[in-house]
Amino acid sequence: MTRTHVITVLIADDDPFVRRGVSDIFAATDDIVVVADVDDGDQVPGAVARHRPHVVLMDLKMKRVGGLDATRQLLAHPSPPKVIAMTAMDVDDLVVQAVSAGAHSFLSKDEPPQTFQQSVRAVAAGNTLFSEESLRRIVSAGSTQVSAPAADLSALSPRELDVLRALATGASNADIAATLYLSETTVKTHISAMFTKLGTQNRVQAALCAFRAQLVS
Repeated sequence: MTRTHVITVLIADDDPFVRRGVSDIFAATDDIVVVADVDDGDQVPGAVARHRPHVVLMDLKMKRVGGLDATRQLLAHPSPPKVIAMTAMDVDDLVVQAVSAGAHSFLSKDEPPQTFQQSVRAVAAGNTLFSEESLRRIVSAGSTQVSAPAADLSALSPRELDVLRALATGASNADIAATLYLSETTVKTHISAMFTKLGTQNRVQAALCAFRAQLVS
């Protein structure tokens, strides 16, 4: 595999064993390389500036600067990397707030190695790996905390509604294209228009809009 296809990753976690374990998970791949790791959120901006990772795996509970604040600071900059929030829980309040802050995906630290690898690949490609059940838990656990706007789905075209419904199941652009008999370019165009109309920043927030509006049961 050529270097142009390598996904670069920064790991931010205050537990050295977690950093080592996650690094080992990616060392087993040919297409994901850990370019740096840091032990607190206040080190993330400098490490991102130096290494320009495609994806940051962000622990949400660090000692000096938590991952939530670090995510907010990072995503306020132009052209930030994608952020995957990591937590010891499947879904907790910090995950809810991280999604609100614009995190592109989330992972429980006890997920199997292949889930870490698949999540990084999905996020780097502009997709998101999540389960419908996880989104249901976010909606039920923190619907008042997630700042994804209350969506008026009437602004969406019928085809955009189809795309949103598929996206909310965790389907990739390729899967949506195959299901709806569209090109991937057309799917991306629909998703971009959908984000603008819904006022959302990423696929997770758009999917949450679909769940709140009961577009997905």
